[in-house]
Amino acid sequence: MGTSTSYRAPNSPRWSAFVSALIGGAPLDRVRSELFNAGNDWQIELSSAAVASFASTVERLYDEMPARLAESTSATAAVGSALSEARAASHEVGFSAALPVAERALARLVLSTLGGAENPIAATEQWLANRGATSSEAVARYLGEVLGQYARHVVDREAGRLAERSIGAATSAALSTELAAGARQLASAAYSPAAVGEQLSARWSQLVSAAFEAGAALPRRAQ
Repeated sequence: MGTSTSYRAPNSPRWSAFVSALIGGAPLDRVRSELFNAGNDWQIELSSAAVASFASTVERLYDEMPARLAESTSATAAVGSALSEARAASHEVGFSAALPVAERALARLVLSTLGGAENPIAATEQWLANRGATSSEAVARYLGEVLGQYARHVVDREAGRLAERSIGAATSAALSTELAAGARQLASAAYSPAAVGEQLSARWSQLVSAAFEAGAALPRRAQ
């Protein structure tokens, strides 16, 4: 599958449909639909135990981050330690070709929740204000970041084809950003509050599947 932007989409009918929609200037909803229709392999990789491990880290950090910050000299140190531990825990349970996407999504989620604060006290205040009402909501936000990173990666790896169609770098970057933002919103379609005692590792694949299903569907037109 690959995670480098030097690779283009696989030579298959579904990925060809996505590329055609992307470089042909199709409406964004259509591009998004083709993206999630084509991404069967990505859905499998993102549903793996290795990626679910990162989601479990989000669930734990929801309550643990304030204590981590209190014990650290800076927010950067606390984040670095948390990300390192998350990476190690993921590697213990398996491998996924989507791990770089999962790691970037976790880093983005944690840093955005901290709101750029570096002082541990200020960072704690930001964390408590931005983390969401429940750990389940934090996991849904993480799913959104994962989907956004997936969309951005797939668009960015087609930058060469976009350039061949005289689509400038700025336009290509804007398209990548728009599609990533739309993909993040799909997490709300997959979100459901966790049942008491329900293990995230057991339901993560269901969340990913629901998000891909929502992403592949085109919006219904008003009658």
